[in-house]
Amino acid sequence: MQKHRNYSTKARIRLDPHNHYEAIRDIERRHMEDNAEEGEVEEQLENEDNLELEDVVPSDIPDGPDIGRIDISFPETIDDFKDSELCYPPSYYTLSPKERLLLLYAENFRHQFALNNHKSRPLVLAPPNECNVQKFVCTTIRPTSFLNIDLRSIEGIASFVADFIIYEPFDDTIHFPNRLISPATILKRRRGNSFEMSTLLCSMLIGAGIDAVVVSGVARTEVVDNDQRAILYPSNIYNFEEEPETDVEPAAKNRFSLGAMPDLQSQLENNIAKIVKKKEDQKQRKEALKREQEELEQRDADRYRFRRPHAWVAVIKSSSFDKNSEIDGDDNALEAISVDFIETSNGFYRSSSCMEYTIVDSVWNHRQYYVNKQKYVRIGEIRWDLQNTKDWERLLPGEQVMENMPENLDDVMQEKHLNTIPSWVSKLLIGEKEYEEKFPHLEKTVLYKKVKHQRFSPYFNRDGKVTQLTLFDDDDYTKPLVDWIYFENRTDMLLQIKKNHRKAEVEEIFGNGRKDNLKCIRSNVDPSKLKELFFFSTVRRDSMEYLKVENDRIIVKSKDRRDLCFYQEFEFKPGGEHLKKIIQKFSRNNSIPASKDIAERTFLITQQKILLKFQYAPGALIASTCEITKPPKPDYGLEIIYDQSMVKTFKANNDEPDPLQLEMYRLMMDQLNSEEIAKRYFKKLTEEINLIFDNRKNEMENPVLSFRLFDSMRNGAARSQRLKQEEASVSCKS
Repeated sequence: MQKHRNYSTKARIRLDPHNHYEAIRDIERRHMEDNAEEGEVEEQLENEDNLELEDVVPSDIPDGPDIGRIDISFPETIDDFKDSELCYPPSYYTLSPKERLLLLYAENFRHQFALNNHKSRPLVLAPPNECNVQKFVCTTIRPTSFLNIDLRSIEGIASFVADFIIYEPFDDTIHFPNRLISPATILKRRRGNSFEMSTLLCSMLIGAGIDAVVVSGVARTEVVDNDQRAILYPSNIYNFEEEPETDVEPAAKNRFSLGAMPDLQSQLENNIAKIVKKKEDQKQRKEALKREQEELEQRDADRYRFRRPHAWVAVIKSSSFDKNSEIDGDDNALEAISVDFIETSNGFYRSSSCMEYTIVDSVWNHRQYYVNKQKYVRIGEIRWDLQNTKDWERLLPGEQVMENMPENLDDVMQEKHLNTIPSWVSKLLIGEKEYEEKFPHLEKTVLYKKVKHQRFSPYFNRDGKVTQLTLFDDDDYTKPLVDWIYFENRTDMLLQIKKNHRKAEVEEIFGNGRKDNLKCIRSNVDPSKLKELFFFSTVRRDSMEYLKVENDRIIVKSKDRRDLCFYQEFEFKPGGEHLKKIIQKFSRNNSIPASKDIAERTFLITQQKILLKFQYAPGALIASTCEITKPPKPDYGLEIIYDQSMVKTFKANNDEPDPLQLEMYRLMMDQLNSEEIAKRYFKKLTEEINLIFDNRKNEMENPVLSFRLFDSMRNGAARSQRLKQEEASVSCKS
């Protein structure tokens, strides 16, 4: 067994906090003598505890150089947490000799920094952890990699941390952060401030092989408070414009009636005026949106804008010490470095020149702590070459392992350099249940500018809803315009529902795998209005792709049918299934002449007629037609009597020979047979339409969710069998 080290009893610390006190005071005195007269040195040393940052903060906020001070007496909380029910490891409430040395060195660095930079903000070096023990921030980062695919990319990790942890701003957003809980505890509590969430995010990014650092600085008020109501939603949904409603004029009862007199008055000026007005309205909307965006970017946070501490994460894409970059010269090194910010509270990417952040004080990772020496420099102009000592002050003198080692490697390794130690934090663990639920309360709501974004954990809602995005017409979120609702794990393969509240229209989108091969349904809240259905035509026998259902008409569009029919229209009496007319359209069949290839066929059922229109011949202006009057039905067992007067033909090309009577008889019989087939298809189609809508009603009222075969959280049979196997294996070992 591995022996655990007892930090509290066996560690003997020989560090004396006051051992080098006189030497440090002597160094400070000599440093001040170089910049001040001899009479002012003693006075400055006596009043060093009363330094004020009057140029940085308002005078009504107390502050001083002891903010962030590290207690070099190294207090531990062994008595409080050794036998506690919280079961913290000893590394949480004790300090090893190397940790005490790091804290002593960090306190000396902080003290020197406060003396030399009176107007700078205090450094975040060792806030107390959950056991009220000060720990060096670099050792709080615990690089950890996870097996989940989503936790291997920058976007996936940032999104997971923002969703998994509830962001809590500081109770006192003006002063220094008073705690830094370990990432392992944050994963259990699922609540944390910006520094704690950034430490967790940085640990996961470094574990995934990404060069990331925690950034400590100042951000604007809306960023610190995580208020996104004035921020545009990331996707482009604000350009949603409703299609203009077109009034369809009813067809005239008499097809040969005279039309209305044409309007001879010129509409050119009116049309030009409409176009100009439309362009002006669009220009005004764009200018108003641009002004609002500029005001948002240029707006100051508040009168305490230099005192709102905040932490975020910077991802260094390439640097002078990157293995994949070959840099020659300082100019090329500066050009090669690229940095992107990640706001931990929401997981959004920010460019290095964004307006949300105003000051960068320091950055750190699990190996080194860097202080920004670039004063009065904007965020977008900061040089991120952390190896440049002119721009960044390194806290630890330990050398980082470089790819190109010098020849005198032995001499370098024999030198003693102070570096960090392995993290004191426990191993980061994310359970299967916690990872699937993702949100602490199984749901999360974020308000953007006129947009409400709701997300839910899988299987939280009975209907399988996982996301709902609502676009509003006002800033009070009371007048919805459009709803986008997304679903998962539904047996009816429902993926998305889009609701247009103004038009009262609903669009349902399905995935492949339904028995009816339904792809999409467009309907209205009013059941009497038309409905449009889309299908996966490649897996249907009839190759139907589109279906339009009205009160007195059904339109079917197909694709790649064997009979080349791509359009069918069935007209019937409203409220019943009594057919009045059937229209069929066909594609060109190049294997037969155009004069015998039917292009459009109309069955006038009430008039007992069949109208045929043939394909256009190459270069022809008109097509041949044929009108067939249906003969009366004969008695049972008798054949249909053909009369030449029943068929009227028109030839587009007079040079073609007249068809024989036998050909016309066969043509008539084929069309009569096709009419019966079309009637049976219509009857079958109406039954299928009724069945689809009945099933959809039942599916919406009683949704059923599916789960994977190897889902151990829901497949009870598989889970019990696995537990039996584990018990059997344990019994065999014993």
